[in-house]
Amino acid sequence: MALSNEVSGALQSSVIGPTDGFASTAWSIVLAAAQDPDGGAALDRLCRCYWRPAYTFARGSGLPRCDAEDATQDFFRHLLAGEWLKQADPNRGSFRAFLLTLMRNFLSNRRRHDHAQKRGGAVPPLSLDTDACERELSSLTAADADPALAYERAWAGCVLQAALDRLAEEQALVGKNERFDALRLYLTQSPEAGDYERLSRTLGLSRNQIAVLIHRHSRRFAELIRTEVADTLVDRTDLDLELRRLLAVLPA
Repeated sequence: MALSNEVSGALQSSVIGPTDGFASTAWSIVLAAAQDPDGGAALDRLCRCYWRPAYTFARGSGLPRCDAEDATQDFFRHLLAGEWLKQADPNRGSFRAFLLTLMRNFLSNRRRHDHAQKRGGAVPPLSLDTDACERELSSLTAADADPALAYERAWAGCVLQAALDRLAEEQALVGKNERFDALRLYLTQSPEAGDYERLSRTLGLSRNQIAVLIHRHSRRFAELIRTEVADTLVDRTDLDLELRRLLAVLPA
């Protein structure tokens, strides 16, 4: 997933501000789960949102697709079971870096006989729709094949998707979901010649009204991306650094 020029510009020029009052950051979820013998539903949701970077790293590390799917399932089964939570240390930096370190260590220590014993454990498996990941991996050049870089690009894609989903939910709550569905494409790519005229006919709005809506959605999307990234950090002063990294790894 990429960003339109307007959203990218809004991210680069924005000033650090409040994070919309979201109380549960990724780190707070992890640390709370470490105290909870059941792992917690919030951690389960977090894993279901961010499994793609771990899968991408496994594939980039040389595992065939079926083995990478199994390794990703096993990794998050461990995480949800609490076996890795004792290693959680917010002082190490972002949740993105923490998860990458865990996944790298997990793959290094993984053994096939352990894998066979852990299949069918008590923790429900994640639903892994890996087709989109495979399409992205197949488009990588040799220079882009570094598994850590592929992980970061997949992570950035998950951040953008989570922010886009939040924005879609906001629009649905005010009854604007159909209009937003027609405009959401222009948050991840800039309009081309003829797009405004087509949208004007579809939505029954003037070109200027459509431009204003895309601008407003772009600004809100940028705010929600900042919120999503901020929720993976302990020290919010690192927010701009994380955002610059996100922008650097996204496709042009």
